Amino acid sequence: MIVRIAQFPLRKRLLYGIASTAGVLLAQQLLTWIAHGRLTFLLISASLPLITVLFGEASGALLLVSGFVFGVLWMKPIGSLAVQQPDDRIVLLVYVVVGVLLVVAGQQLAKVARRAGRAEAATREAAERLLQFERDARHRFDVALNSAGVPFFVVTPVVREGHVTELRWDYLNEAAAQLFSPAAGVVVGSSTSYVRPSGWDADLLLERLAPLAEQEGRDAFDVRVQGEHGEQWFHVVAASLEGAVVAWFGDITPRVRAEQALSDADRRKDEFLATLAHELRNPLAPIRQVAEILEQPGLTDERRKWCITVLRRQSAAMALLLDDLLDVSRITRGALTLRKEAVALREVVDEAVEIARPIFEGKAHELVIKPPARPLHIEADRLRLAQVLGNLLTNAAKYTPPGGRIELAGTADDAEIVVSVADNGIGVEPDKLSAIFSMFSQVNPDHHREGGLGIGLALSKSLIELHGGRLTASSAGKDRGSCFSIHLPAQCRVVPQPVSTRDVPAVAASVEKRRVLVVDDNVDAADALTALLELEGHEVRTVYSGEEAVDILSHYSPEVVLLDLGLPGMSGLDVARRIRLTPATKDVTMIAITGWGQPHDRERTADAGFDFHFTKPVDVGQLNRAIESAVAAV
Repeated sequence: MIVRIAQFPLRKRLLYGIASTAGVLLAQQLLTWIAHGRLTFLLISASLPLITVLFGEASGALLLVSGFVFGVLWMKPIGSLAVQQPDDRIVLLVYVVVGVLLVVAGQQLAKVARRAGRAEAATREAAERLLQFERDARHRFDVALNSAGVPFFVVTPVVREGHVTELRWDYLNEAAAQLFSPAAGVVVGSSTSYVRPSGWDADLLLERLAPLAEQEGRDAFDVRVQGEHGEQWFHVVAASLEGAVVAWFGDITPRVRAEQALSDADRRKDEFLATLAHELRNPLAPIRQVAEILEQPGLTDERRKWCITVLRRQSAAMALLLDDLLDVSRITRGALTLRKEAVALREVVDEAVEIARPIFEGKAHELVIKPPARPLHIEADRLRLAQVLGNLLTNAAKYTPPGGRIELAGTADDAEIVVSVADNGIGVEPDKLSAIFSMFSQVNPDHHREGGLGIGLALSKSLIELHGGRLTASSAGKDRGSCFSIHLPAQCRVVPQPVSTRDVPAVAASVEKRRVLVVDDNVDAADALTALLELEGHEVRTVYSGEEAVDILSHYSPEVVLLDLGLPGMSGLDVARRIRLTPATKDVTMIAITGWGQPHDRERTADAGFDFHFTKPVDVGQLNRAIESAVAAV
């Protein structure tokens, strides 16, 4: 007890010292009252070791001297420092000798107490350092495992009747914890039979990890999981650790999917090579037969012409196959460049229809064309766009039974330009829609085989993407038709640059008569243009300001508006915007007549909604063709 008190701070030692001294003094006073002071001073010696240990040798010696003086004063004669009785002297001598021994003993106890205190402090400090080291090690362990980003866990076995019957989660890093559903609650301490990552098989975990809990070893295996995000694959590496099992597992879904994609691509490549051989043999067979026919004597001119026709047709078919292959190769290497120009969508459609016309006629299909409400010019590679649209038409014809209906429609708004090809043919099953744009894929390789290398849609998709657009497909299902749509950004729309024209007659008898509105503040110019148009048979109204143009539109519905830009008050651009915002007139053909012809001027007219931009003086032939396009353009 004294050693323990000696380790206390000074304040606590003072309190214990004062309390113990007070107790001794009270006991002394009680005994003094009972025994009339005889020998009671010896009780002071009981406090000597305590005081020496608590406050040092000087304090013990001071208490010893104080006790001696106290004893002398209480011995006869009381109150005198002279001790006359021999027995009293012996008692005082014994008190002094014993007191000195007790002070020396207290001094030794103080040394022992200090050493014990230092030893205990060192032990406590070592324990704290060890505990802090353990905390730091655990923290570094957690940081290392969490920063790795790879799921890691530790499971401990539950053994019943000598066998591992279940596993319990003992540790999870953050990456592993994220695989558990929040509804799982507390994971650590739970059984893998009841709490596990979403989609994982508890029996598989027990089957593969229990042997590692029973004996030393390691294992690696793949786990297929059907989770919230579809099919996933994990590679697990597990090992024994002092009766427990530690395991890392990584998401290998991208690798498995890549391997599956490579396998599918390899399969499609084999199918493509077989298809290529088949497609090349088809034209080679008649070419070879025609060569043998040409060797026959007595060949008539009619038969020779037929042979030449067959050779041309079959060689053209082979050329198309090779062109598709070369285009795919160029796109893959990034070597294909577009030759963009301002082109009328009508012309692209006409070329595409010509490409597909033989198969349309051969299968007696009905082709319905629904053009946009007004002429449309876009900046595109005319040849490539016609190639894509022709491919869509050809596919629609191939996969539509004879006598089917195919519809080609064009629409345009502020967001995009859409050209779609819809048919009532065999359709596409929903689960195959995402694969039809893949290289070497066939819409339906098992039924309705109509030839082709399976690269047409992939090539078309790439060509449209080079234009900044996208190619989409939709189908209601098998035998319910399909629809392929070309989506081009609205920025592709342009106002065409006028080109030099051939000499044309002032009046074209074949021109369809239209309702025309002429707007120009130059009265002579407006009247002269009106007279010219009336000579050609058009119905013409003439106004001389933008405000008049807006007013007349409330009771007159023109099909073509010839609009000067530099009008006083409301400009021609403002009038054009008003026309486009009015539902009744938003689809009329608008032709800008102006003296401004710089590129930025054409951009302004295109933004305002004009379909054509002509600089003064206007070429009559160009103007006639622009008015004609109001009827025939797509």
